[in-house]
Amino acid sequence: MEEGDVVAGESTAVERGAWIVFEDEAGQSMTPPRARTWGRIGQSPVVRVRGRGSGRVSVAGMSCCKSGERSRLIYPIREYRGRKD
Repeated sequence: MEEGDVVAGESTAVERGAWIVFEDEAGQSMTPPRARTWGRIGQSPVVRVRGRGSGRVSVAGMSCCKSGERSRLIYPIREYRGRKD
C-alpha cells in the first residue's frame, strides 16, 4: 500500500478528481414544547404560545468538497403543515 492510498490498489479522490460528499438530515416539529409553571392552588396558570404550532420542517444537506474547486453546500428545506383537506 502506497502512502496516500485509501485502499490497496485504489487511488485517492484527489488523483481521480472525485468529489467528497458528507450528507446529513434532520427534522424539527413546529409544535411548541409543553411547559410547566408554578401557580396558586386551585388556579391553573395559562401559558400562551404564538403561532399555529402545527407542522414539521425537514432538511437534508450535503457538503461537497473537491480539490481545486469551490466547496458546495446543498440543502433543500421541506415544510409539512398537514393535509389540505
